[in-house]
Amino acid sequence: MGRGIAVSLSRAGIPVIAVETEQKRLKAGRKAVNSMLTRESQKRGLAEAHLGSISFTLDLRKLRDTDLVIEAVFEDMALKKQIFSKLSSVCRPDALLCTNTSGLNIDEIASAASRPELVVGTHFFAPAHVMKLLEVVCGPRTSPVAVATAMQLAKRLEKIGVVVGNCSGFVGNRMMRPYTEQAYYLLEEGARPEEVDLVLEEFGFAMGIFRVMDLSGLDVGWRSRKELGLTGPKLPPGTEARSRGGRRYSPLPDILCESGRLGQKTGRGWYLYEKERVATPDPWLQSFLEDYRSRFGIQSRRVGQDEILERCLYSLINEGFRILQEGIAASPEDIDVIYVSGYGWPRHRGGPMFYAWMVGLPKVLDKLEHYHRTHPDIPNLAPSSMLRKLVARGSPPVHQWRALIQQHSSQL
Repeated sequence: MGRGIAVSLSRAGIPVIAVETEQKRLKAGRKAVNSMLTRESQKRGLAEAHLGSISFTLDLRKLRDTDLVIEAVFEDMALKKQIFSKLSSVCRPDALLCTNTSGLNIDEIASAASRPELVVGTHFFAPAHVMKLLEVVCGPRTSPVAVATAMQLAKRLEKIGVVVGNCSGFVGNRMMRPYTEQAYYLLEEGARPEEVDLVLEEFGFAMGIFRVMDLSGLDVGWRSRKELGLTGPKLPPGTEARSRGGRRYSPLPDILCESGRLGQKTGRGWYLYEKERVATPDPWLQSFLEDYRSRFGIQSRRVGQDEILERCLYSLINEGFRILQEGIAASPEDIDVIYVSGYGWPRHRGGPMFYAWMVGLPKVLDKLEHYHRTHPDIPNLAPSSMLRKLVARGSPPVHQWRALIQQHSSQL
């Protein structure tokens, strides 16, 4: 991710100092960044001068005169806090300190800095030099100047900046959780990955959820779940395999990761990849799912296309309503921009919140109530109070929702 961010900054004419911790990684990073910039210049006819706008170093002290720092290490809270503590002692007092995280607590990261008001989240999307979305994450101590500066940076990088509040997963990834969880549960109940993906692709997504996870790497979500204590060494001994905190949990992706099936990078994930990274259904996985259901006493059934689409999309939309109610997003339009710009939501569907209104909020509410009655151990299927209020008020158009949202507390 750091390589793509460096390329984005350089392409915008911003001088960059790239810091690594080991000579081997520094050398590999320099080679990769220069290669990316060369391809950019050839493709877009950009000036070769960009190649010289990035310097590479192992010395963190070289950042002492910088105006802005973007930390882009992997999702490890302890490591990020350690880095921000060091940055506070090295950087200028007025330097803006940004963390590229996809869902870690910004407040906790900022607590390690001597000036937490100048810490802001900048959630870039991979590949960072291609994807247009930038979630700008602010906590209660983040100053308006820090947020405004991060938004100005997004504009300079020709990205679409959206300000969001601080919570686990922020807006985009938080809404993705119930979406992916439903996909796992559908497999447990009898569906196959290719069936789920086909329904989502026919809806308009370029790739179904299981193909997306294979492309990104199953270990990305695995690492996040381990950080949250849902699996791995932080999981309390004696925890039931399919339950976390009294709610349903699917260990399916954890088991795949533990067996070395990490997606395209290993040639096996939810699919099999033998030639040119083409996803093909894997007979092994079907046998694995049958054994899994037998192990946990799950009766397999035929899952229809309507149920696949509704459970995946309506659970995502339902979380969007919760996010609006909590003030994590300022408006439904912000959520729609995030999903169209960063998550591949089909543009002709108008974004998840607009789509919910087009389908009809009463229908969304009715379906969620039905699926929650059928699966009471899945809290994300319980309709949000915001959705209920909108239905009670006659399902007003999306642009009128803001007035109702403003009656609730906002983090923005």
